[in-house]
Amino acid sequence: MPVSHAEKVIGVVRASSPAASVRGRVLAAWTVLLGVAALALAVAVVVARRQARALAAPLENLSRHCRAVTEGDLNARAAPSSIAEIDQVARTHNEMLHSLSELLRHERDFTANASHQLRTPLTGLQLALEAGLAQDDDARLRPVLAEALATTHRLHHTVEEVLRLSRVREASRPATGKVAVRQLLGDAEERWHGLFARDGRRLECAARDAPAGALVPGAPVSEVLGILLDNARVHGSGTVRVAVRDLDDALAFDVSDEGAVAGEPARLFDRGTPGADRERASAWLSPGT
Repeated sequence: MPVSHAEKVIGVVRASSPAASVRGRVLAAWTVLLGVAALALAVAVVVARRQARALAAPLENLSRHCRAVTEGDLNARAAPSSIAEIDQVARTHNEMLHSLSELLRHERDFTANASHQLRTPLTGLQLALEAGLAQDDDARLRPVLAEALATTHRLHHTVEEVLRLSRVREASRPATGKVAVRQLLGDAEERWHGLFARDGRRLECAARDAPAGALVPGAPVSEVLGILLDNARVHGSGTVRVAVRDLDDALAFDVSDEGAVAGEPARLFDRGTPGADRERASAWLSPGT
């Protein structure tokens, strides 16, 4: 900077600073800024983790209760949390479980009552038929009584099977009593051939496409085939055919007859639909179950 006096420059003043000192001050400022940024980032991470745990803990708790319900524990209830939205989901979950528990309790009560109410008269009917068959010497009446007794035994077995399948725990277990497909069809043909022949109709059972070693649950499949064959006998006409198709991972049991569809085909499988002269249905069963 020039120094003047009486309009004349009488000197010059020059100020300077070492470059190392300037660099030191700049680096110190940047260090402070980086430290503040790191501290802010650490605080943000800590707060975010605490918030995430606060949000995730109730959801994890609800997930554990859902897994417990999936495993069969209907008494599991989700605990309340401090988040209103998650608490609403938990309350809805608990209300749903309560409704399911009540529904299953009523179903178990009905199953127990039905078991008693159905078994007692069936047992009495069997005893009456057996007593009548033992005392009656009429050659014409004995075959009728024997057939009625056999039908009653089958009905008793059907009731027992339906009641067994209606129980939640037993129905969820893997089916036992595996039988071969050809044996199952042979038993069905032996059971139903006479009834169709009495009406002047034929029954054909074929398992050409079924694997030789394929096994299926005997009792449930027999009940399904019995229902379909009875529908074909009552509502259908002509020859009734039972065929088994191999679908690689499952077997299809097709029951068909030569009747005609009188109503709307889309409603053919609706329960209680009248006028269905032709019954066709497929039972899908995995060979390993």
